[in-house]
Amino acid sequence: MKEDNFKHSDSENDPENGSSYGQRPDNIEKDSNYWKENGVIYTKSDDNTSKSNKTGNSDSRDMSMADRFITAMFLPNEYDNLLGLKFGKVAGYFCMLILLASVVQYAIPVLGAVAGYGGVRSYIMNELPEFSLKNGEFFVDQIIEENNEDVGMYLLVNTDVEKFTADDIPGNMLQAMLISRTNILMYNNVAGINGLVQEQPFSMYGNINMDNESVAGLAPVIYICMFFIFILMYLISFVRFLISGLMYSVFMLLISKILMTNFTFGKIYEISLFAQSVGVLVSAISVCIGSNVVVMTGSTFGMLVTIMIMNRVLFRHSGRPVDY
Repeated sequence: MKEDNFKHSDSENDPENGSSYGQRPDNIEKDSNYWKENGVIYTKSDDNTSKSNKTGNSDSRDMSMADRFITAMFLPNEYDNLLGLKFGKVAGYFCMLILLASVVQYAIPVLGAVAGYGGVRSYIMNELPEFSLKNGEFFVDQIIEENNEDVGMYLLVNTDVEKFTADDIPGNMLQAMLISRTNILMYNNVAGINGLVQEQPFSMYGNINMDNESVAGLAPVIYICMFFIFILMYLISFVRFLISGLMYSVFMLLISKILMTNFTFGKIYEISLFAQSVGVLVSAISVCIGSNVVVMTGSTFGMLVTIMIMNRVLFRHSGRPVDY
């Protein structure tokens, strides 16, 4: 506390305490309520505040991963600490967040199913229908048909049919795959393709022979492929996460102008990425559950929470400058 907060006589020197105007007596000890240092009068409360200001910025940069998760998901009033983190800690948090969501959304359902069947080899031998590919002809011991009219997808595997043609493709389908004894017929009618039909005869595979037993022997290779597919899905999820943050940022930039905050677009983008934490994990859990209603509810909930957190952070800085 500076001397301006003290009362003094009108004279320049105060003979009663022996000090000049603007100074406390020299006999004030540092462990008392007041002390003088470099010509400035301090109080214990000033000293504590100064220490808090000095350590607060350091604390934000020393936040553990758990602290970052808790703050990002539940403490929007503490986002200043997140925004003060170094780039490495910010990037590490986002990588861990998307990794956790990818494990919940992709790895747990697949590994749970594989473990439930006793492994890949057991699944191929005991759960898949018996099949074989020999001398350019494909055989399956049962007819498989899947028709999803909601998304316009159709699958038919019937090796009692010698060959499928374009006339066998059902109408009102966006995508279809027909597998006969001698060929695979693929149909695609999504925007920009306009009813493309492609045929792959099994004769093109030459002398390749396979059946359940030979494919089951490739179980280690299948596990490796599953790992690389997970990595690919992780990268796709990360890109989707970044794009979603960009969309939130554009919307919240307009809100920030109304609230008269001085956040740059870069900081608003960083806020949007942190604010998505709850939504990302809730959406991953809803996908893991698998119900369409739960997935839609989880996505909507995540979007609303993200907007609410961002709005809360921006509102706290409305009408006053920010500096990071």
